[in-house]
Amino acid sequence: MKSKSEYSNRKLLDSLKDNMENAKAYLDDDAKMESLFQDFEKKLGQIPKIGGKAADIAVLCSMIRAYAKKQYTDVSVATILLSIAALIYVVNPMDIVPDFMIGIGQLDDAAAIVLVLQMIQMDLNKYKKWQEENGKR
Repeated sequence: MKSKSEYSNRKLLDSLKDNMENAKAYLDDDAKMESLFQDFEKKLGQIPKIGGKAADIAVLCSMIRAYAKKQYTDVSVATILLSIAALIYVVNPMDIVPDFMIGIGQLDDAAAIVLVLQMIQMDLNKYKKWQEENGKR
């Protein structure tokens, strides 16, 4: 029998997978991508503090932007689409736990971001190294 945590992670992963199908449209449209970043930045203020992850969130956004501008391409498209899917998840007010459920609705957004950051940590570390080597940081 699956634990409640495993069940929650499975639901989050399923939702992120669904969002990955939409993520390509964002990646292919600069205006849509910029709008997503703006909405995501607004929403971040409502999400509970994600202990020590704020810097990684900034790196995540920077990596997506650099990939979209074709400045940094040493990352799989799956990682980029998963990252965009996480942003889509956070800005969507009607995700697994709707945002009108104050507190709880924001916790699942935080969980989605943390889950994706854990999944792509090696890619983020590679990107940070690239930034340092290329004076982008």
